[in-house]
Amino acid sequence: MKSPVYFASIRAHSDHESTTAKVQRLFDRAGFPELIRPQDKTAIKLHFGETGNDGFISPVYVRQVVEKVKECGGLPFLTDTNTLYLGSRSNAVEHIGTAVLHGFDYAVAGAPVIIADGLNGKNIHKVTIRKKHFEEVSIAGDIAAADSLIVLSHFKGHVVSGFGGAIKNLAMGCAPPEGKRAQHNARPFTIPEKCTGCASCMKVCPNGAITVKKKKSVISQDLCIGCFECMHACPEHAIDIDWETEIPRFIERMAEYAYGALQGKENKAGFMNFLIRITPDCDCFPFSDAPIVPDIGILASRDPVAIDAASFDLVNQQQGFVDSLLTAHHHKGGDKFKGVHAQTDGFRQVEYAEEIGMGSGTYDLITI
Repeated sequence: MKSPVYFASIRAHSDHESTTAKVQRLFDRAGFPELIRPQDKTAIKLHFGETGNDGFISPVYVRQVVEKVKECGGLPFLTDTNTLYLGSRSNAVEHIGTAVLHGFDYAVAGAPVIIADGLNGKNIHKVTIRKKHFEEVSIAGDIAAADSLIVLSHFKGHVVSGFGGAIKNLAMGCAPPEGKRAQHNARPFTIPEKCTGCASCMKVCPNGAITVKKKKSVISQDLCIGCFECMHACPEHAIDIDWETEIPRFIERMAEYAYGALQGKENKAGFMNFLIRITPDCDCFPFSDAPIVPDIGILASRDPVAIDAASFDLVNQQQGFVDSLLTAHHHKGGDKFKGVHAQTDGFRQVEYAEEIGMGSGTYDLITI
């Protein structure tokens, strides 16, 4: 059965068509008021962006969602979880500081920031799912405890999962570090002929799994936690993973975690994807590269699978920017995410999430 996905174009010709007004209308048209009862503690799940990144969803847009939740009588709070890698969001103190730095303070966003897995990522709730890869998953305690959930996702590329949308935001974003580690089953390795021994990978490794011996990096498979920070940091592209066997499992594990994050939130969760400044990489990067396609608009749905499928299709219908990280598939209809990260298969997220009963990969796109 097709799921409704509501779409508002980024184009505007009057104050009645402002982006802020469209966020509010999407909230209503997608039926989100039905999800929230008076006094519901409502988690608004988003990504505050790593320090140096500026591709995250504007707090001005987030404020519109906060105000709509308040209209429903809900008690909104902005939330995310601590990271697996070292950076400005690896503990709640620095994470909240980063959120405030990026404009997510009460004066702008209108709601408090609560890091859902606690000070050091130890506030954990176990959820039984009984799927192929996991019998149970670890979900951040305050997301599990929330009465309702609105997931706001900046739709963009990702070096391993192909793209990041609602499914990834639920999976990685609602998991504490131990849950993120469980999803990251893949382990990178060094390509010796490319490695120059610069030690960039060693400096960013959060678990001390990398050493440099005889001017070549060596990755301990026992110590590696699979966060992929070394791949991001290597200037020579001398670190790789087994794409054919490990990455399909990674995507399936991710989808199962997304499934777990929604348990107990049946008919209590809504999703918005922002197809604005569609960067080639995740907002976890401490910078934001140029977008790969033009700004498109915003989508809203109560089905996380359908909204990601629709977002994927809308991005691929665009003419890609030549002056960007996009190296292939610039034409309308081309897979833009493979044009950036050739070995990824982002749509597998949608396929597997549908297989395990998270939602529908087919949709009706309704323009408002």
